[in-house]
Amino acid sequence: MSTNLQQLLISRTEWFSRGIMNHVRREHAYITPAQSRLLMHMAGRPASMSELARRLAISRQAVHKTVAELVRRGILEVRADPERRNQRLVVYTAKGKQVNRSGVRIIESIEQRIAKRLGHDKLETLRELLAADWD
Repeated sequence: MSTNLQQLLISRTEWFSRGIMNHVRREHAYITPAQSRLLMHMAGRPASMSELARRLAISRQAVHKTVAELVRRGILEVRADPERRNQRLVVYTAKGKQVNRSGVRIIESIEQRIAKRLGHDKLETLRELLAADWD
């Protein structure tokens, strides 16, 4: 493993993502990595298509395509934004909320694996370091 910080962070992010996708495939075989990433960026809350595109650093067209597939699968729906008439919000359906809760459990399970491996204190230190303002 490299000592370059960026490579280490990318490597661990990929490790975490693989763990999530392995669990997701067992529970929700129809969720792709791109769909999982979009749902993660929604963080259980409604979001506009343009906000999701900014968060994901992808085109609005890519967001529309991913959202359309999740709508087709009954996980998300698109509604008019009550505060901004020209905006539309992407929101979870009841099924989507179940998928989101499942995702939270998967992440907690992976974090427990990390805590067992590194220790709870080191996991908390890692969390604090990553949450610190680096700017």
